[in-house]
Amino acid sequence: MGNIVLLDDLTINKIAAGEVIENPAAAIKEMVENSIDAGATEVTVEIKNGGKTLIKITDNGKGILKSDLPLAIEHHATSKLRQIEDLEIIDSFGFRGEALASISSISKMTIISKTNNDTLATKMIVEAGDIIEITEDAGKTGTTIIIENLFFNVPVRYKFLKNDVTEFKHIKSTIEKIAISNPHVSFKLINNGNEVLRTSGNGKLEDVIYVIFGKKISQNLVKVNYEEAGIEVTGFIGNTTIAVDSRKDELFFLNKRYIQNKTLYSSADEAFKGDAGIGKFSFATINLKMSPSFYDVNIHPTKKEVKFKDEALIYRVLYTAIKNAILSKEFLGNKSTEENREYVNSEFKYVTNHFINSEEIKINSPNENIDNSINNQDANDIIKRDNARKIDYKFIGISFKTYIMIEIGNEMYLIDQHAAHERIMYEQIKNNYKNKINTNTQMMLIPELIELSNKEIEFIKQNMDLIQNTGFDIELFGDKTIKINGVPDLEYKSKLSNRRLFLDILDEMTSKQNGNFKSVEERFIATVACKAAVKAGMSLTEKEVDYLIQNLLTLKNPYTCPHGRPTTIKFSKSQWE
Repeated sequence: MGNIVLLDDLTINKIAAGEVIENPAAAIKEMVENSIDAGATEVTVEIKNGGKTLIKITDNGKGILKSDLPLAIEHHATSKLRQIEDLEIIDSFGFRGEALASISSISKMTIISKTNNDTLATKMIVEAGDIIEITEDAGKTGTTIIIENLFFNVPVRYKFLKNDVTEFKHIKSTIEKIAISNPHVSFKLINNGNEVLRTSGNGKLEDVIYVIFGKKISQNLVKVNYEEAGIEVTGFIGNTTIAVDSRKDELFFLNKRYIQNKTLYSSADEAFKGDAGIGKFSFATINLKMSPSFYDVNIHPTKKEVKFKDEALIYRVLYTAIKNAILSKEFLGNKSTEENREYVNSEFKYVTNHFINSEEIKINSPNENIDNSINNQDANDIIKRDNARKIDYKFIGISFKTYIMIEIGNEMYLIDQHAAHERIMYEQIKNNYKNKINTNTQMMLIPELIELSNKEIEFIKQNMDLIQNTGFDIELFGDKTIKINGVPDLEYKSKLSNRRLFLDILDEMTSKQNGNFKSVEERFIATVACKAAVKAGMSLTEKEVDYLIQNLLTLKNPYTCPHGRPTTIKFSKSQWE
């Protein structure tokens, strides 16, 4: 007898079930999505012992015909697909006809269902995939599915389940994600007899976010609404005050289905860069709506992974959608918005290494004080708004020689003078660099020679173009020595010498040399801006404060310093009270 044999149907079904149903949360996800596909507007999920002993799902969908019930638990039996070509247009959550079949083969299942045309409901009891009985039963229009003793006949799978608390957390997270992507459906989750989650189903995503994430998150949301090339991007992102240490609150949905995709994460990371803070992740609940022909979700049994036909297009559209939302936030009480396409396109070309070709422009820039360093920008520069925001503020004072206090209406704002000026410097330096504008170099009367370490001189050699294109005029002068002929004409007249300014920047860069050239490039520009900007503890006059505020108001992106620290924080009168 040979070594290769055909597996029996029972073994095949158990293996298949293990691929689709990994844990109670996976079983619940499949059944709740079936409820939504059936048009349900109310779904109740009740569990016991983390879903191991009981899962009960009740919906008010259209129900299952009595004649279809036996077929519902057959493998590859579905009402959503007829032929292979339908995969190009199908937009339902389920379509393979495996969920109920898989769950019924590893549990005791009871299905009670009634359609509008039925007088009575039909009740079917299934155990380990075998139909035990089918009877009539009382019930409302819709479907109730009861799962008892999940994995009772697959001990290998059962022993790998986590404790009840952990499995409940997985279930709750699953229901929350489905609720976020379906705000028109009212969800209720009951754990061991206690209601732990309820959404209204009123269609307002912000209300679902309030229920799941709380008041602080819901009060700091920025709407996302963008459409391009047949792709619609909607949802909410958080403002700079609610960034967190992990990606757990950065959720992406494709046609309301929660998915995980490296292209989306990468695009979002670039769009949020400088807005969320170093090592932080912004809050985001974003749904991408597009034709099923744009993607393939049929590459993994759980359907969490997806492959897009045009990854570059998806990357650009999501980046643009998030960036537009970031730039639409109110600033110092001003809510005016405008067209940001040119600025966003320029930023996108920068992050993807497609630089804008422009003729070199020389701008004379005196360096007398902060007034000149802030005003040293081309009036037609794309980093500026077409029409500067207008505010009417009352100057209160400066706290700790760092935080500018102004009053606007019934709100008080603190402006971090260093973060604010750093953003202005950063936008200017980066804009000059990426547009190849030869400007903002202040030539020194007496050049300085600086001897460097091996590590420092190696960094200089590897990044000479970067250093020179951001305003430094330097040249190698021997094996370990450089000559500085000029420095960026941006810095406030602080106590730092030109020598100290350059060495501080070099020390910052050589202490963190990990990453590709783009990250080095970005960090260098941000470091130059940081070292050149007004420092905390420096005394500013009221006139200098006004120049700082007015120039912030002209920027398209004045919200944070390049490292993600907010430039302003708002306090309402009621908060003070």
